[in-house]
Amino acid sequence: MPSRYTHILVPVDSSEAAQAAFTEAVNIAQRHAAQLTALYVVDDSAYHAPALDPVLSELLDAEAAHAQDAMQQRQQFVTTTTISDFKTEVTYGIPKRAIEDYAKQHPEIDLIVLGATGKDSPHRVAVGSTTSYVVDHAPCNVMVIR
Repeated sequence: MPSRYTHILVPVDSSEAAQAAFTEAVNIAQRHAAQLTALYVVDDSAYHAPALDPVLSELLDAEAAHAQDAMQQRQQFVTTTTISDFKTEVTYGIPKRAIEDYAKQHPEIDLIVLGATGKDSPHRVAVGSTTSYVVDHAPCNVMVIR
């Protein structure tokens, strides 16, 4: 484990566990004077039914708007801290794979902080939890917050 983290990734959603992870990531980033990136993955895997396109499109748009609102709230919170390098990202896909891909595409990330549980997903029972997947596949250290 490095003595100092330089770039922390915190995946977030609307769950309480994600909020706890975000708060912990902010604390770690402050202690290490690290860059902090909040990543919100809009799970679009359930929105691919052509017969329901108009309805699903509206639901996906609502989820994307919710993601933007959540990131604005986090941006406002960070302005009350000593963190000087904070950014937010919103992407689409299957959360566990999107988190892994984001971390691999940004090799400067040396810690991922995420909640032990998150929003329920249709894939959770079928293929395991996002947290478990990220722990097993991340290219860097992972801290799980309960």
